[in-house]
Amino acid sequence: MKPWSPSGLQTVPHLQWGSHLAHFFGTGDELRDVLVPYFQAGLDNNERCLWVTGQAFNAEEARSALRAVVPDLDKREREKQIEIANGDEWYAKGEALRPHELVNGLITLEQDALGLGYAGLRTNGNCAWVSQDQWADFQDYERLVQKTVRGRRMICMCSYCVDTVDGTHLEIMGNHDLTVPSASSAARGRRSSNVIVADAFATDGLGHVETLERQKRTFDLAMSASRMGTWRYTLGDNICVYDENAQRLYGLTEARFLHDEEGVKFKFHPDDMELMWSRVGQALDPRGDGRYDVEYRVRQLDGSWRWLSAWGLVEFEGDGPDRKPVAIAGASMDLTERKQAEDLQKIFFNELNHRVKNTLATIQAITAQTLRAANDLPSARVAVDQRIRAMAQAHDLLVLRAWDGADLADVAKRALHAFTPAQVQMSGIAVDISPKHALALSLALHELATNAIKYGALSRPEGRVSVQWGVQEGMLHLGWEESGGPPVLPPAQKGFGSRLLEDLLIRDLGGHTKLDYDAAGVRCRITAAL
Repeated sequence: MKPWSPSGLQTVPHLQWGSHLAHFFGTGDELRDVLVPYFQAGLDNNERCLWVTGQAFNAEEARSALRAVVPDLDKREREKQIEIANGDEWYAKGEALRPHELVNGLITLEQDALGLGYAGLRTNGNCAWVSQDQWADFQDYERLVQKTVRGRRMICMCSYCVDTVDGTHLEIMGNHDLTVPSASSAARGRRSSNVIVADAFATDGLGHVETLERQKRTFDLAMSASRMGTWRYTLGDNICVYDENAQRLYGLTEARFLHDEEGVKFKFHPDDMELMWSRVGQALDPRGDGRYDVEYRVRQLDGSWRWLSAWGLVEFEGDGPDRKPVAIAGASMDLTERKQAEDLQKIFFNELNHRVKNTLATIQAITAQTLRAANDLPSARVAVDQRIRAMAQAHDLLVLRAWDGADLADVAKRALHAFTPAQVQMSGIAVDISPKHALALSLALHELATNAIKYGALSRPEGRVSVQWGVQEGMLHLGWEESGGPPVLPPAQKGFGSRLLEDLLIRDLGGHTKLDYDAAGVRCRITAAL
């Protein structure tokens, strides 16, 4: 699930989940111009929305304006995806505030939204109702919201009327992550790519400058920590201007980058160009919503490639047939680790599929050979069960090592543990073997021990088995020697154990097996390429 959500705001196209925003307004038109696209974006993104209206723009006006861009608004209200209420009815006007109860209510709304399958919760509250007596408690509530929304699937915006917050702008700003500019300030002031400046902060004095610098540093740190950067591309000069974080992401040494044919071909991966240009074309279409969203690879200074997710919103001029795009403003985020994890997951699933197929093929061969050699069905069932258990023990060892192989001594101990271990002596150097070798050798030792306990050395208390192994010139040499058992006679025909040792293991181990029915005891020599 993406860590951000489309904002609907021209100044910052996307917001990170857990954002807490302040919005200053002077007129109802300014509320409409910011909040209608804000909630339209939330509804389009399958979010549950709460819009508490108030001064200058009441619930009916909000509902009418939003219905103009969301034709099925009435249906969404009936289905409780969005609730639009007047602040006078929603808030306990004139009563003492209970910040913790209000915040717990937000958390409950968020959990309900997630439980119903929504992407998260998006809210806005018009704060013009707050009286002077309630102001201190309300700012405590804002500070509590600021702490609570972190890491949650919530985006909360608070709208303040500039006529009622005289002298408290800096306090409000300190209790929020970002400040959304009003339409009038956006028209008068120049937008910064690194900080969102509000009209309400147009006050004189050093304190205002310091506050803006603090907010800029906070924003830059947040963008850097989340591996994100912002940019703005203008069609008139074909130049994109990147902030410092974006320059690092794109492997640039300066802010301005000319998007001519040569520069684009060098910077962007050729396999991603077609998708990127198609998304640009869709976003620039005057008939569309102007949203841009794509993933691509960009060349770094050392020649390597980095995966990025880029999203933005097109700025248009004019209306109707005269509407034309002039710029795209947006942000990008590093996806390299996620893409590497996805590639690793694909490799894992392919390897798992390969191993499952090999395991099933081995079980199929074991079952077929056992049934072919069995005298009756009950004995065949027991034999199959024991052989599959031997494979399962080897699997347990491999799981402990994340299928990175196993120690041969551990494999031998597990395979022979059930066969009177006091009569078995094992010796050999420490050697790691592959998963394929671990399974094959576990089966081989199980078959030799089964034969020994039925007919050979392990059928008598004085019988002994010696298992030794070593490595020479990249080849594993494992020996099995029995002594102290009854005289050995060669079998009249090959059973399953002999076929497993002499046929199946040669296939799996890339070596050979020599089985000797010496009268003093069975001897087996297994050679395998490591």
